[in-house]
Amino acid sequence: MGRTEPMYKLRSEQISQRLYLSMIIIIFSLLFLSIPLIISSYQSYQKADRALTEISALRAVADLANKVSRERAPANKVMSSTPDELAANLNELHRYRKEVDLQIEQTLQILNAAGFSAQVPGLSSNLKVTLQQGRQAVDAYAALPRSERTSKQLDDAIKQMFMAWDSCQEILKNVLLHTVAKDTSVSDSYTLILILADLRDQAGRIASNIIASVTFAEKIPEDNLARSLQTQHQAHYLWGLVNTIQPEQAKTPEYLALHQQVKTQFLDQGIPIVAALINESMQNRAYSLTGTQLTEAMVDKFATVVNLQTYILDYSVSVAQNQKKQAQQQFILTLLVAIICLVTAGFTMIYARNGVFKPLIKARNTIFRLAQHKVADNEYDELSNDPVTLLQAIKKLKRVLQQRDALEFQLRNIANTDNLTGVSNRLALDEYIKYLEKKPEKFTQTALIIFDIDDFKQVNDTFGHIVGDEVIKLVAEKLQFNVRASDLIVRYGGDEFLVLIEQVNFQDALIVANKILKEIGNYELYIAEINQNIQVSVSAGVAVGAASWMALLEKADKSLFKAKENGKNKVAG
Repeated sequence: MGRTEPMYKLRSEQISQRLYLSMIIIIFSLLFLSIPLIISSYQSYQKADRALTEISALRAVADLANKVSRERAPANKVMSSTPDELAANLNELHRYRKEVDLQIEQTLQILNAAGFSAQVPGLSSNLKVTLQQGRQAVDAYAALPRSERTSKQLDDAIKQMFMAWDSCQEILKNVLLHTVAKDTSVSDSYTLILILADLRDQAGRIASNIIASVTFAEKIPEDNLARSLQTQHQAHYLWGLVNTIQPEQAKTPEYLALHQQVKTQFLDQGIPIVAALINESMQNRAYSLTGTQLTEAMVDKFATVVNLQTYILDYSVSVAQNQKKQAQQQFILTLLVAIICLVTAGFTMIYARNGVFKPLIKARNTIFRLAQHKVADNEYDELSNDPVTLLQAIKKLKRVLQQRDALEFQLRNIANTDNLTGVSNRLALDEYIKYLEKKPEKFTQTALIIFDIDDFKQVNDTFGHIVGDEVIKLVAEKLQFNVRASDLIVRYGGDEFLVLIEQVNFQDALIVANKILKEIGNYELYIAEINQNIQVSVSAGVAVGAASWMALLEKADKSLFKAKENGKNKVAG
């Protein structure tokens, strides 16, 4: 008996040590869960921030490419000017060259700030050199007396200006090649920026390829004719490609209107102007327009391409800004939640130690002393005055045990519940199967209905995973509403649900499945993020009775496959 008291004191100390160890484990577990979430959230924010930086840099280069391409218009006007028009057109050209030079310097600064310093030398050397060569060719031609000018000289000067834009396009391609945020939702805009820049230049080249012959009233050479026809074809192709690449959710009314304007004003009205001049050349007729008139007529037409390009650039930047803001908010929220959880856990553990476990240990020790008759009267009196007497400790122990049972129930319920939908998960299904396997005869009286969301991958690809989650929650809600509380609903996969119904025949199971399909099919899910209603449907496979769970599952799965073969929103058994 003499060793008993040291023994229970030692065990009490061991219990305290275990409590401290448990607290440490819980704290580290929370840290283990929180830190990856925080890192992931921060990486998402960094990626969104990088996407915004890259799209802004791409816009700057695209704007520069547009300006370089547009410089050909006042250059062509100067080279095709009459003596009376020359002075005014020269002033216009010099003003625009200053704008282009300023744009080059601004783009250099933006590229350096955005981390594209490797592309700066190409802008500083190749573009500036080719642009200067093009300008020298234009100026040299304009300085020639009109009697010494030839159409070939004019065409060569125009080709030199083409090379300046080609250099700018190479820079744009290199910037696109070195982007790191290509897997973001705005990455589609990267390709669109390149295509629209090309479309804008092709629009200008359609007229530039024939302007020399028109200016000199000469027949268009075969090479120039081929280049003009090729650019016309390329413009039509790029116009269609833009609408193909643009995501459906980004096809706003403004976008659709601008896209249609390109077709109406440029493709349907502008290109026919050039086509008419080409036809006049082939028929050896006099041209209906001068070179200056051709330039002025086409400038207004391909301005629609610039407007579409500007809209998509602005829209892409706006999307990138919103994504960065959302990612930042998500990171801050994740960090705050993690901190709150850690602080709460710490305070909870301190409270549990001082308010629960210490009194329980004290009550335990008191029980041992009472069992050994080692509690003196004065000690008992002291215990009676203690807010935690033996009886109170036992009562508190009982309450704590009840709290523990409730907590265990809650934890089991959480462990057996799908976080997204609130229905049972596979762990709950496994427990249910174990229960049925103890009574195999129940399999013969149990119905299994497998529900699979139709075209769910398309929903995720088109609208995103957030909308996909809303679809999954909708199906789960409809299942809960249409079956009994005693029936088991399980989220079996990403877009697949199981419903287990005991004591039901095949016809009644079919009725339940068809009722659910009708309820889901008649409901349109409103998605606020995209301001759109989407139609949701499911397919169902029904099976009733089997020798085992795997046999029942296989029957239901075959029925589901049959339903899918018959088309979506079908039930098969």
